[in-house]
Amino acid sequence: MDSSGYRSDGVGLAVAIVNAVYGTDPEADDGALLEKSLHEYGVMNRALSAREKAGLRGWAGHLHNVFAADSASEGAHLLNQLLDVVVTHPYLTDHGGRLHLHYAPAEADPLHRVQASTAMGLAMVLCDYGMARLGVCRAADCECVYVDVSRNAQRRFCSESCANRTNVAAFRARAKSTAATASLPG
Repeated sequence: MDSSGYRSDGVGLAVAIVNAVYGTDPEADDGALLEKSLHEYGVMNRALSAREKAGLRGWAGHLHNVFAADSASEGAHLLNQLLDVVVTHPYLTDHGGRLHLHYAPAEADPLHRVQASTAMGLAMVLCDYGMARLGVCRAADCECVYVDVSRNAQRRFCSESCANRTNVAAFRARAKSTAATASLPG
C-alpha cells in the first residue's frame, strides 16, 4: 500500500469506500462494492460480515464529511476527531523492492486497517495541500468524492460522466434562455 501524497493507497481507498456508499446507482449493492474496494486495495480477500459492512458505512460517512469540509481548518478538525479514535501501529514494509509505511498490522480486522490507512492518508494530503485536492462532486444529485491529481488542481467532478451531464444541462439551459429572450417582442 502506497502511503505518500495525494496518490496514496490510503487516499484512494478513502475515495473508493465513500463512493461505494454514496454512489449514484440506487440499484448497486454497497456491501459488494465495499468488498471489491477492500480487495482492490489489498486490505482483505474474503467476504465482509454484516457488522464490518455497517462499520465501513459509518466510517464512509465520517470520511465524506472530511471531503465536504469548507476549509482546511474544518477538515483538520474533522480528521482530528477521527484520528483520536483510530489506533495506528505504523511499520515499514517492503513490497516489490520499495519500502513504504503501513498504519495497521496485516492481521488487524478490515475496519481497523481501513480506518488507520484512510485517516492517515487524508491527514497527509490535508497537511501538504489543504482542501485543494479533496472534494465532493459538483454534479446535481451526486455525493461521490474525489482526490484531484491534476497539475492545476481544478477538478470539480467525480467522473467524466458527471462533468458531461452537468455541462450539457448548462448548455441546454443557456440555449433555452437565449431562445426565450429572442422570442420576446422587441
